[in-house]
Amino acid sequence: MQLMSWMIGRLGSRFGLMFEPYERRVMHSALGRFLDQPLDLAVGLIEPDGRQRVLPFTKDNDNDGVDQFANCEQFDRINSTTFRGYSERYGLRFEMNIHSVFYPQNERLCVMPAFYLEMRVNPLRRFRLVKRVGEAPGKVKLFIRLRRPETELSASDNTIRMAYDIPLKPADPWERPRPVSELAKEVPTVHAEDRIVSLNPGCEVTPCGQGLTLDLPVTRSGSGTKWRLVWASHVAEPVLTVKREGEIHQAKLRYNQHWPDVDAVAQEAIKTRDERLALSRRFEKLLEQAPLDASQRHLNNQSFQNFLCNTFWCDTIPSPEATEGLLSEPLEWFSVWDGSPTYHSALDVEYNNSLFYLAVWPRLLKVQLRQWVERSEPHEPSGGRVMRHDLGVGMTATDSAYDHRMPVEENANFLLLLETLVRWTGDKQTASAYLDVAWELARYLIWTDRDASGFPTEGVANAMVDAAAAMQYARKQTYLAVKRVAALRAAAGMFRRSLELDKARECEQLVERDTRKIEEAAWLGDHYAVAVDKSAVELTDPVTGEPLEIDELPGWDAYSIYTANGLLLPELIGQPPLLDRDRLTRDVYRSNRECNGRYGDGHSSLEPNNPRISQNIWRDLLARYLRLGGESSAQQYWDLQVMSNTHSQSLGYTDTYIHNRLHNYPRGVVTMGYYLATPRLMIDRLAPGAVGTYITVDPDRHTPQRWPLLPLADWQAGKIPVCVVQGDGRVLIEAITDPVVIQGEENESGGAIPGTQLIG
Repeated sequence: MQLMSWMIGRLGSRFGLMFEPYERRVMHSALGRFLDQPLDLAVGLIEPDGRQRVLPFTKDNDNDGVDQFANCEQFDRINSTTFRGYSERYGLRFEMNIHSVFYPQNERLCVMPAFYLEMRVNPLRRFRLVKRVGEAPGKVKLFIRLRRPETELSASDNTIRMAYDIPLKPADPWERPRPVSELAKEVPTVHAEDRIVSLNPGCEVTPCGQGLTLDLPVTRSGSGTKWRLVWASHVAEPVLTVKREGEIHQAKLRYNQHWPDVDAVAQEAIKTRDERLALSRRFEKLLEQAPLDASQRHLNNQSFQNFLCNTFWCDTIPSPEATEGLLSEPLEWFSVWDGSPTYHSALDVEYNNSLFYLAVWPRLLKVQLRQWVERSEPHEPSGGRVMRHDLGVGMTATDSAYDHRMPVEENANFLLLLETLVRWTGDKQTASAYLDVAWELARYLIWTDRDASGFPTEGVANAMVDAAAAMQYARKQTYLAVKRVAALRAAAGMFRRSLELDKARECEQLVERDTRKIEEAAWLGDHYAVAVDKSAVELTDPVTGEPLEIDELPGWDAYSIYTANGLLLPELIGQPPLLDRDRLTRDVYRSNRECNGRYGDGHSSLEPNNPRISQNIWRDLLARYLRLGGESSAQQYWDLQVMSNTHSQSLGYTDTYIHNRLHNYPRGVVTMGYYLATPRLMIDRLAPGAVGTYITVDPDRHTPQRWPLLPLADWQAGKIPVCVVQGDGRVLIEAITDPVVIQGEENESGGAIPGTQLIG
């Protein structure tokens, strides 16, 4: 595909690279995006006549005797990226692959701060009928050399060494990178070291002393020798300030449990290379067998790496005065920056990111539940509790930093996440641990409907600060009303399982009553209104605090893609939509048509060119569960990513168009939901009655396909079930680990079961 900026990162370890071909550099740091500096990376080969050819990550090709490869391009996979270029003069194809190993629930493999690099050279039969200067040689000299400001850089013994300091201040991505020496005057720094180690012996040091060269045979594609390298990094000092149990502590990156320094990282990365690459490539191939279209696959690959680049997985350092109890022990910390704003684990962002956790790593969501509860606050008027927006900002995660409260949204998000996680995994212990919190959150949600209309009128601001007022902070918003009753239904389920029946009945009765009121007030014939209170009188902007100078909210009756925002997670655990199904499907269909703009659907039909890509995908996934067909809109979403990462733009995964600056953003990992929603996987391990675990799939049967059922995998044993749709439309499950109900199949005696067949 075309060259574009591309990120690659590690889970929780911060080590990341952002390749910027149009800037001819790589943004690099042991602490990743927003804490990185420009790195000049000259990688390529020397042609027989002495001319150097390089990939577009260096400014060396401004010099005589150095040219960029012809026809540079790149190819992406979920865990790796390959850059390719051609020596048309001698008929050579050069490739460099960078692999970030990932295999679900293998912590040591995933947090290892190291990348694997491979380079190879193959002969080329022809290049656009260009006349060659000479025939392809039998071998060529490859090289890798680096330049980085304010960095100690040297090479010897098949190794390039870097040492540098990192100021703990996230950079504004819209500004040019500031010198480390200047930033270090303002904030503390940590020391980092990198090693790039050649696994091939016989390297020579480049004349500049900051790189390596190696003679490599030119071999046929798919065979022959590769130049194999490991790029390792390490920071031993604390990198975050966090609050735990009311006290301020420092936090080190979790990988320090395993590796005390960069040499230990490099040694283990080399020792385990083949085993870990095999696991990581298996995960890649597992996902690639699913029949995503090209744009969906690009989105998944790009957004997955952006998500990894935003993660922090740390351990807190006990304070000297903590001699006993919880605070005397290191405590695990996991959080995710929301890209350019750098808020830690914004609850509304992680609500969407949850599809990654539910697909492959539920425990990481469980860790965040505890952290959110620690940040929550009592709400005296309701006798309940409210969730805060985030855990902190930048390198300080001590208190919520967002500029306004959005408690209806966040309370509902937490309850929906909690109930989904518990039923998805069968984790009764987590349900019990947060039962009191769930009741306090539910009490607040009940209180917010101040006039018994079925719609919340207090705490209704949300994070869509680029949207029109009707969508952002109107009283009686429909999507918040629906999300509120969905959250109360989730709370009722927890109370009923715990035999707190009075609480369960109170929530259930309110859900039934208020759902009916939402239907009566919000349905406009072919869609649900954005808000049923169209008055702007006494309404103030929650960010500025300024009152609106209009009487009626424009767009209160518009079409919107958010109506069912609270209904996807319940679908995953087999709960029917609260709204009338026929009306809901009409709303989703008509809103898709009326809100459509250049890069997907805008917030509403009032602003069709103001999209949030993650919310479009969230809506698309719900549409799959509702059995709505039609062409994928992923090409529109991908067009925004290409535009945002070519020429003067280098924004990583970008969730919004020019109305906002949500870039280098983790929320696109919602694409992991493709592997859940397309086969219509539903999991409830706490199904009521004698059923216990109830798992069902219902894929489309129009074409043969294979869908890995990621949440059912036994990753340690390497057993991953696959939902297979055969050519005749029948469905079977390979490598089954749990009994699975296949909707619409026949039973063993040949009689049709209305809707289901039990396998396994």
